[in-house]
Amino acid sequence: MDSAIGRFPAQIEIPQPRKFASPIILLPELFTTRTHLAVLTGFLSTRGWEVYVPDFRAVAGSGGTPTLGRLDFDTASGLVQEAIALLGRDAIVIGHGLGGLIALALAERPHVRAAIALAPALPGFPSPLLLRPATLFALLRRRPLAPPRGRVLADFIANAETFQRRALIDALVADAGRIALQCARGRIRLARFGEAAPRLIVVGDADPFAPIERARVIAGEIGARLVTLSGRGHWLVGGRSIDLAVGEAERFLMRTLGPELMLG
Repeated sequence: MDSAIGRFPAQIEIPQPRKFASPIILLPELFTTRTHLAVLTGFLSTRGWEVYVPDFRAVAGSGGTPTLGRLDFDTASGLVQEAIALLGRDAIVIGHGLGGLIALALAERPHVRAAIALAPALPGFPSPLLLRPATLFALLRRRPLAPPRGRVLADFIANAETFQRRALIDALVADAGRIALQCARGRIRLARFGEAAPRLIVVGDADPFAPIERARVIAGEIGARLVTLSGRGHWLVGGRSIDLAVGEAERFLMRTLGPELMLG
């Protein structure tokens, strides 16, 4: 259902019955929108989760927020924190790609019970999705970064269902190149173990944008649990990967949050 959280347009799904006490906020990957998270949103809702998918790009350039071409990681994280505060309840944050990295960072903030990163952007790794000639060009022109094309695009959606790929490509949008550069150059720092809420990283072992070796290093540095999905690439929010990714997320949440996660 289309609605809003404060100043953010949002898709909100309230299941009947609701099984879990904490709502989930979903954060998209670079170049993607709530449209690309629709399958994951519906999947979680049918399992009894209350799901919120805010559109943070909609406020870029207004209310003191930098334009999309100038948006940085701290400001983007602050927008998510604002949305969480507006809910008035502690939430679980699940993000894909860049959204996953923001989720890991938000685990350090109040009102976040747990953070789950699906194929997250990895600080210090020059992913071809983040660091390419177009990134520097967009920054110099102070414009948003255009979505990928060619081989990078093919790798990006490789695990999506074949019949969905054209629609997914058509729905891609320009995004914040400054954040991409910050991540690729390792300018984003995450709190160590014990300084944040429980964190889970889920990656496919065939993902060129979140390689397992680098993900293992990051997980070790921050004390996050790491789960690898065999034969899976970057698109963990749909296709044949979604049931595996959600299953790992739910097991992690039950193990770390315990009975208090359940309603009633």
